[in-house]
Amino acid sequence: MMLRCKFHILLSICCFVFTHSIGHSQEFFPNIYSASSKYEEQIVHIDDQFNRVIKVRQSSFLENGNSQIQIVNKFSQNSGASLSFPFLIFDIIPIQEKRFLISVNEHTPRILLIDISGNIISNVELPLSSNRQQSKFIGSNKSMAFIEIADNIFGISMKNDSLAAKLLADQVLSVEHSRYGFNCIRKSGGGHVLRSVDLSGNIQREIPFSPLGISYKIISTKHAILVLASSTGISTNAFLLDVKTGKQEMMFFPGTIPTVTMWEKDSLPMISWISEQSNGQRFITIKKYDNTTNTVQIPDYFVRTLSAHCDGSMLQYIFDNGFCMTNVQALAIESASRIGSLHSFIGQEPVFTEFNDEKIIHSRNGYLLLTMIEDPFWWVRRFANSSGKYLFFIIGLLIVSLFYRHYTRQKRFLEAGLELSGMGLILYLDNEGRLSKLNSTAKLVLQLSADVPLHRPIRYYVNKSSMSELLEFFQEGFQSRKPMQSRISIDEGDTIKEYIWSSTPLFGFAGSFAGCIFSGIDITAELEKKRLTNWAQLAHDMQTNLSIILLNAQQLQIIDEKNVQRQKKILGQINLVMQRVRDIVTVGREEEAQLSLHDAMVLCRNVIQEFDELLYPHARLSFSGKQVMFLCDPIKLTRGLRNAVENGIRALQKQEGTVELQCTFDDNYVYFRIKDSGVGMDEFTKDNMMKPYFTTKRSHGGYGIGTMVMQKVAELHNGRIDIVSEPGKGTIITFIIPKILPDQSSAE
Repeated sequence: MMLRCKFHILLSICCFVFTHSIGHSQEFFPNIYSASSKYEEQIVHIDDQFNRVIKVRQSSFLENGNSQIQIVNKFSQNSGASLSFPFLIFDIIPIQEKRFLISVNEHTPRILLIDISGNIISNVELPLSSNRQQSKFIGSNKSMAFIEIADNIFGISMKNDSLAAKLLADQVLSVEHSRYGFNCIRKSGGGHVLRSVDLSGNIQREIPFSPLGISYKIISTKHAILVLASSTGISTNAFLLDVKTGKQEMMFFPGTIPTVTMWEKDSLPMISWISEQSNGQRFITIKKYDNTTNTVQIPDYFVRTLSAHCDGSMLQYIFDNGFCMTNVQALAIESASRIGSLHSFIGQEPVFTEFNDEKIIHSRNGYLLLTMIEDPFWWVRRFANSSGKYLFFIIGLLIVSLFYRHYTRQKRFLEAGLELSGMGLILYLDNEGRLSKLNSTAKLVLQLSADVPLHRPIRYYVNKSSMSELLEFFQEGFQSRKPMQSRISIDEGDTIKEYIWSSTPLFGFAGSFAGCIFSGIDITAELEKKRLTNWAQLAHDMQTNLSIILLNAQQLQIIDEKNVQRQKKILGQINLVMQRVRDIVTVGREEEAQLSLHDAMVLCRNVIQEFDELLYPHARLSFSGKQVMFLCDPIKLTRGLRNAVENGIRALQKQEGTVELQCTFDDNYVYFRIKDSGVGMDEFTKDNMMKPYFTTKRSHGGYGIGTMVMQKVAELHNGRIDIVSEPGKGTIITFIIPKILPDQSSAE
């Protein structure tokens, strides 16, 4: 008990020292955010109506560019509905659950209506010349969508699956979408006009005003519209419009446009902005509807303001080096986090959003995933900041008294680690069974991030069902206090890995138990290599026996016509078995592709002809495509395609259906698509399909070798395999093989 008390005191001291070493970034706030991963150069749309995220990636893969649309339920999710188009998509917006509008700009700007399968239902050209101007959807409803391109705003009406475009505003300087339509600032004669358009595309109001600046921004609520303008970049002019009465109020703010935002309380406007005093301190000023103001000081390390937003309860300011969240009711900062990755959002007005338990900062062209760290000792840091100077001497003595004990324990740990330097994973449990130290490899295997606190019982960290066997070994090794060793399998998501774990107890100078060192060695690669080698050796031995059977079957002199047919079937089955044996040899041996020039259509024809129609009467097999000559290993590639076709036949489950092998190509790749009308695959089967030995047909004699052959063949050709499947809708497996021409091969 005394030791635990000392530990808590030491932790508080460390918090004190830490806060004085880094400033105020984590000193007074219970919640801190850090960046976990960042994604740029893609269009991001949050579809709140259908609880999903739509991502668009653009590429210059083809001559006119191409785009890929991915629909997922979380930002961090990589698998989901995916569509590809041979043109650049500038923006996308959902109309219904399975229908979307996309904007493209080829010869002329166009708006396309597509469905969830990528089929183009309708399109409309905009009356503009194509100059690769970026376009952006402002918003949409059931009957109309609004899009901004160049300085024009068009309304796209949708009726009976047909689209029609109507110019709603030109010479637009700024636009803002609202639940009632949109508001925009446009040039008109020698002045400017604030135009409001409803959801049907009808103009609701036009208010002329004299120019206030060069750049503009509009912020609206249900009862007010705030127009911000700036010409210097360091101050902001504005006028506030009461929507109901039409009354205008001129205003001035001492900061840039992104520092100002507005929201409503009790149907009255509330406005906030950032101001700076002469001593360099900066404050968030909140102006209430009765013209009274309140201020909240923000940390001095925040620099340039990128955007400001408020949902009525929490005011969010995003800077180029972090962001700050202020409770507008309590007038207190709840979080102030330094995040250095935000500088790339300059000029994009990023927004902080919580979506499906994920916290992100996103703009139209990318997003940043955040991890929230709750700091239960923030009040200790505040106390240390105000009263720590009086406790400094006492704290110093306590640090010295605890340092020696910690140093000796650390020394023994390091000595044991040196003795086990050949081990891949190292963990140290103290004499109370708490995880005190571990190396980076162990963190990776146990899936622990850098912000996970240590010094908790080992079951707190090893709490997944896939690691129950490992937890039992830790507990048994700790309780027995004897050297132990065990072979344990761990499911690491994509693969199942095998480890040899060892336990080494540690004892102090007086013989007291000081904890345990646990070390693990990854033997997965060795086991896999040995297993494949055994398979290949067995398959090699089988080839000799099969060759003898084939030779004897060929030499049988049979007169009876029925027996002749039986002989053909026997020879056909022997050839199929020999092909399966060669598949195993292909997986088990390290080989290189023997490249030669071949026609892709000939390969497709040969693959389909290998299947006897009498054996598969329920399956309609076909091939189609275009002829293209490219370098490949025809034997190995045929083997991989044959396995994919056979998987398609099995997916029919002896029901009538089709399996089609199609060949297409572009400037860089040759595509072999095997499409079946079978039962399809669920997410689990699709995610695990390419794992070694994975199969859903174990009870029917399947061993997962076929998919390994497919993957091995693709790798030998420096290609890859894409899988698109959905339960009840069949499967499409695509071999993407680099289109290597003879002159390229010789150059290499």
